[in-house]
Formats: sequence, C-alpha cells, structure tokens
Amino acid sequence: MNARSFRYPAAVLRSAYALAVVGMLIGFGPLLLGQPALLFRWLLGAMGALFLVYFARTVVRQLTWIALDATGIGVHGPLGVAIRWDELRAVRLNYYSTRPDRSGGWMEFIVQGPRRSIRVESTLDGFAELVRACTQAAKARGLALDERSRVNLQALGITL
Repeated sequence: MNARSFRYPAAVLRSAYALAVVGMLIGFGPLLLGQPALLFRWLLGAMGALFLVYFARTVVRQLTWIALDATGIGVHGPLGVAIRWDELRAVRLNYYSTRPDRSGGWMEFIVQGPRRSIRVESTLDGFAELVRACTQAAKARGLALDERSRVNLQALGITL
C-alpha cells in the first residue's frame, strides 16, 4: 500500500466556520446586547455554547490530517491516534440521512483499534479511497463486516 494522506477540504471547513459563527452570534448576541428573560438567557447561552463547541471541533479538523501506509492508519494533529493493521479490531460504515427519502446525508467511517477508534466523515477528500484501504485491511485480517456496513460500502461503489 502506498503511503497517502487525507485532509478535510477548505470549502467544507469554511462552511463549518460560517455556521459556527452565525450560531454563536444568534446565541450570544442577544445576551451581549440586551437583557432577555431568564429562560431565554439559558436557552440562548446553551445554543451559543453548542456552536462554540462546533467551532472548536472545526479548528481541530483543520489542524488534523489522516495518514495511511503499509503499517496502519494514523490521525495526526491535536487529537492524534494510530492504529496498526495488525491491531485492527473492526471497521464500520454508517449512513445518516437528512431527508425522509434518504436522498441527502453523510457517511461516517469508524476504524476500531484495541483502545481507541478513529472516526472520519464523508466530507474528507479521498474518503472512498480511505474506506476501501481500511476495509481491505480488515478483510485481510479476517474481520467480518456488519450488514449495514456492507450495504453502505455498495452504495459507495466499493465491492470486496
């Protein structure tokens, strides 16, 4: 396997930053500009805090890259973790729909090691390539995939 690195694209990060900033403005703005009723202070504060966490999560994504090579998969950045192929325990591919007809949504790929796991969203550049390499490593170790993962792999165009 050739060494390869993956990052979240700038356009995805920009959209996430914009959403986080707008959410924080809507949540924290009225608290800074006025004196809303106590219940609304709590609700707006909670909303602003959630978008602050989303902002921090986006910063971590921007500073993170994922590397694949012959020895395993590694996440490099503030929350780094590495899983060697010989320690691989399981892989799962989940699909989360945003519409009742399942026409919109995103995928999340989970690689489990002995102590930690790596989660990657489908907005990652080269997502299908990363999924294919990890599922091939899982197959080489004799690990079984659950039915949901097999269906989602087919939807992604990956056959094993």
